[in-house]
Amino acid sequence: ALIPPGCMPWYAKGSWWEKLSLEEKKFLPWFVLIERSLPGTIIVNSKGRRFINEAVPYIDFVKAQKKCHENDCSAIPSFMISDQKYNMAYPLGPIMVAHPTKKYIKSGFLYKDNSLAGLAEQCGIDSEGLQNEVNKFNQFAVAGKDSDFNRGESPIDTFYSDPAVQPNPCLAPIKKPPFYAIKVYPGDLGTKGGLNTDEYARVLDKEGNPIKGLYATGNCTSSVMGGTYPGAGGTIGPSMTFGYIAAQHASEVGRELRAENVEKRVEKG
Repeated sequence: ALIPPGCMPWYAKGSWWEKLSLEEKKFLPWFVLIERSLPGTIIVNSKGRRFINEAVPYIDFVKAQKKCHENDCSAIPSFMISDQKYNMAYPLGPIMVAHPTKKYIKSGFLYKDNSLAGLAEQCGIDSEGLQNEVNKFNQFAVAGKDSDFNRGESPIDTFYSDPAVQPNPCLAPIKKPPFYAIKVYPGDLGTKGGLNTDEYARVLDKEGNPIKGLYATGNCTSSVMGGTYPGAGGTIGPSMTFGYIAAQHASEVGRELRAENVEKRVEKG
């Protein structure tokens, strides 16, 4: 996630954003999605080094960021690095294409410098490490092959890429000054936990027994994928499927109950 200054001008008047306090607006996170796949960005730790294929599903990215932070060096926050060519072609968080950057720089959200060394100094990143990493990445971009993390080689990577960029739609050199950096923090959209359910979407009690008449699907239940996330719609598909299963099961139970009641009335005469 990014933490931009409290300004989201494209929300309609009267929207939920306007109801937030000034203090809440200061810390409203921005979901980092397409920027990680678009050509012309990398995300580095404090040593100036990449630690994962930036275009992977966001749950995998955050896991790698935390692992890097715990085992290697500071990666919370990490820094997304780009250049002027990217700035003129693609959005960068709330900064639209070719949008003025002055207020974002003044707020401390965006770092800008005419050299990678100067940018690294502003961000507290190892200067030599960043320059070496960008030079290496630029070679990958020209060749169309990310030899470190294989970015751009899977359908998930290329979903938010730029097909006009070849030979790899996720890779482009970072070489046109000025250069930019933004802090990237771990974030979440929800948990993988929730109510335990069985194959009929029935909620289970502490002993693992189904609770009569109680069904649940979607994000209020434990994920059928465990602690991972396969991609877009990974929560919607299971919710639709188990919603259908729950409806079928509840209907069948209802028919059985009605049949039992009919039998009882017949027996009573």
